[in-house]
Amino acid sequence: MILRTHTRKKTKNNMNTIAATPSPRMKKYWNILENLLFLVFACTTLYITITSFINGTWQSFFGKGFAEDLSSPVLKKEYYQSVMALLSILTTFFLLAEMIRLFLHLNPLKDLRARLAAFRATLHGHSAAEKMSMIFRRIEAHPFRREFFRRYKSNFLSRMFNEYLSRLIIIFVYMQMMPFFSRFALFTIGSQWYWWIYAYLIWEFSYWVWHYAAHRVRIFWCLHAPHHAPEEMNLTVAWVHFFAEGYYTAAVQVPILMLMGVHPDMVAIILVIDGTWGTFIHAGEDAFGNGRLGILEKLVITPSHHRVHHAKNPLYIDTNFCVLIPFWDWLFGTLQNEKREVKIEYGITRPFRVTSFIDFYFGECICLVQDIRKTPRWGDKLRLLFMPPGWSPQGREKTAAVVRKQFLSGREELGRTSRDLLLDRLRKTKSMPVKSA
Repeated sequence: MILRTHTRKKTKNNMNTIAATPSPRMKKYWNILENLLFLVFACTTLYITITSFINGTWQSFFGKGFAEDLSSPVLKKEYYQSVMALLSILTTFFLLAEMIRLFLHLNPLKDLRARLAAFRATLHGHSAAEKMSMIFRRIEAHPFRREFFRRYKSNFLSRMFNEYLSRLIIIFVYMQMMPFFSRFALFTIGSQWYWWIYAYLIWEFSYWVWHYAAHRVRIFWCLHAPHHAPEEMNLTVAWVHFFAEGYYTAAVQVPILMLMGVHPDMVAIILVIDGTWGTFIHAGEDAFGNGRLGILEKLVITPSHHRVHHAKNPLYIDTNFCVLIPFWDWLFGTLQNEKREVKIEYGITRPFRVTSFIDFYFGECICLVQDIRKTPRWGDKLRLLFMPPGWSPQGREKTAAVVRKQFLSGREELGRTSRDLLLDRLRKTKSMPVKSA
């Protein structure tokens, strides 16, 4: 009797699973819809970006455009706005440079006339429906189309999705929370330059806290994972954020900032700096070579540092959480420089289709729900929400910390940073015998 009941339940679950699985036809139609939305939004965005960049460059010759954006804040002694304008110009330039290099590398126009003539010959004798099908298959198989979609499709769709949800949520949540928590400030700070340095360090600390938790707590990783899903680093990756992540980031950052006396007006300006530099450091190899900034590599987070953060290699995973100043990464031991011996592999460790927006954007949430459903004990179901990604009731050998430790076994030098060197020196200093007088 017990066996029969169990069998019925299992059959019912299997039927639910089958019913919940989209049919191949539904997947095909949904993929077509995604592709159409991507093409419309990408063409619109690129048209606006290209025309604005050309117009700004042209007007600069007459003292307007980019020249005015850079010089006007300097005359008003609002130097940070001038720096932000410069970074914004560079970001646009690098984005266009990435796409132009991809176009030139795969050049879809090469031998176009000869290829069109050969293709027309293959179409001869087929019906109109067959011709349309052959044309679509030829376009779909073209290397430029495949690579362009692989690099940019889900990134552009994420931006389109977030334009109407994430940005409004983040701004609204920050603005609503800051006045409430500012009443509990432990002390107040002034507006002198050194207090701005203090404010930015506290901002970076609050950013490090939420960002670290986003990698080490699975429910928060589900919100953050879309940002790490792209398999190529380029400036459009900066657009990719789960729309609900704004609630979580504000809930962590705002109390820390307000309690430590950072004024809401300061936060508004810091958000601009953080957003602009945070976009810039997503510049990929096609736009910014090795991504290093010379001597600045020791002082600020560079594109090279952030490429490491987006890597799924065991050495690089869960490192470099800061945006501009790497102080907290250095202090907490999460700073990791790019190593020539370990070539960066972007993306997340779970296999998925990067051109499927649903899997790209909601995949980790779906996997978490599936794991919770498969786990029998309620205590383990709850732990799945808050333990690190890769943890299961059977063990933690798939978590990033364990995988990285296993990778570094016998080659610890790869993971050593300036913090480790300093600690070694301090230990040697303490262990040195004291000379008697």
